[in-house]
Amino acid sequence: MSSYGNDQEQPGYGQQPGGPPAYGQQSGYAPQYGYGGGAPPSRPGGVTAAAVLGFILGGLATVGAIFFVGSSALIGVDDGGSGLAGALSGIIIVLALIFLVIAVIMIWGSVLALKGRSRVLLIVGASLLTAFGLISFFSSLGNSGTDAGGIVSPLIGLVMSILIIVLLSVGAASQYFAALRARRDR
Repeated sequence: MSSYGNDQEQPGYGQQPGGPPAYGQQSGYAPQYGYGGGAPPSRPGGVTAAAVLGFILGGLATVGAIFFVGSSALIGVDDGGSGLAGALSGIIIVLALIFLVIAVIMIWGSVLALKGRSRVLLIVGASLLTAFGLISFFSSLGNSGTDAGGIVSPLIGLVMSILIIVLLSVGAASQYFAALRARRDR
């Protein structure tokens, strides 16, 4: 004969036989990668590498913007009233603004990726740099006066931007951002 609550064959108060555990009790199996209530998933090395490359390219774009602004200031040469210097100066200012926008996108995207908030902005910035890198690379190949540095520099930037896209798109990075998104959406 068993007393109430001491029967080993019957489940205890608040427990269902074969069902999910009661609220606040452990379930006996580990949650999937990052979707449980445990510690947040660790950031994959590829995400960190992509963010570092993003900071580097963002810094180089900032230097490029400063270079274009300086070049624009130096174009104040007397062009004999044709207006060519003013038009060229305007084009250079537009290029400086484009470089500045890309720099902001790359740096801000790198910060968001490192915090685990989003990878989208960094992928967009790297995609823009890939497009500009392709244009620059093929135009330098078509120019007979381009030296080796004029070909290698765009190629390095192109490889770095493609590498950012790849590193942020592989399985580990996708799982990492999906797990963090699932944690935020709970």
